[in-house]
Amino acid sequence: MLQLNLLRGLCAALLLSGCNVARMHVKHCENQLERAGYRATSISGAEGTHFTWYRDTGKEKLLLLHGYSGTGALQWHRTAHLLRDRYDCILPDLLSHGQSAAWDTTRLGQSMADQVAHVTLILDSLHITDAIGVVGNSYGGGVAAQLAESHPERIQRVVIYDGLVSDYSKAIADSIARSVGSTDMLAIMRTADVKDLRRAIRLAIYRNPPLPGFLLKNIQKELMEPFRPAQITLLRDLMAHEDRFVEKRFSWPMPVDLIWGEHDELLPNTSGHAIMRRHELPDDRWHTIPRTGHVANLERPKAFDRLLREILLRP
Repeated sequence: MLQLNLLRGLCAALLLSGCNVARMHVKHCENQLERAGYRATSISGAEGTHFTWYRDTGKEKLLLLHGYSGTGALQWHRTAHLLRDRYDCILPDLLSHGQSAAWDTTRLGQSMADQVAHVTLILDSLHITDAIGVVGNSYGGGVAAQLAESHPERIQRVVIYDGLVSDYSKAIADSIARSVGSTDMLAIMRTADVKDLRRAIRLAIYRNPPLPGFLLKNIQKELMEPFRPAQITLLRDLMAHEDRFVEKRFSWPMPVDLIWGEHDELLPNTSGHAIMRRHELPDDRWHTIPRTGHVANLERPKAFDRLLREILLRP
């Protein structure tokens, strides 16, 4: 009750002051990375900007790939901070997200391949040639899966975290969307209004925070609306060519682990178990984090950090 009253008081103060809460949060995430020694890095390419957060203190490198509608800073600032004693993390903004260029929509059926090329260009520009670990959440899990298959010499270990890898069809996604009152998953992912955003949060987070409408409107306007026209084409491309990845069996010569939120409704545990079966992964490569949904590293960052460290240190 104390936390609820505190949140209500904070929201009232922000409303009266006219503060842009979404911008404040973005700045907070970026400041936390900067305090840990990370620097914003923009790399020019033929398609436009390839953006990442990065630091080089001589520690082991770890690539962290965010999910749909996220950015490197928004999704991974806390994880990078917790891992700062052992890892120098690489936190790209994927194509059509954050400060990176929009995906070239003329390359139909190539959205994931273009994301992989985007990430490898960043690694090349940072002169990272040794094999490193990669962690990918949701849409970023699909990018991690394809990166590991396409460039196995660059990837030492893969951690797919509530990942959009295989065994998740449009029919499954639309059924989940209808369970929360929407017409289909694309309607939710477009987040055209606050109702869609509430539905997306309900599916993604285990214990939904009591977010007032004005705050959701601010988040939708600042963090969703400017990027949605480009981002939704990524999902449309996957759905139009879903036969290529729903039953895709990747070739991964390196160790692969799966982390899933125990109560993920957006990408349910059944999809994760299907990935395990399709790729014949041993049972001890499956891990769940209790009392979390689709974004465990944001809901329970310390629990996620402990589990991720254990996985990365395994032989």
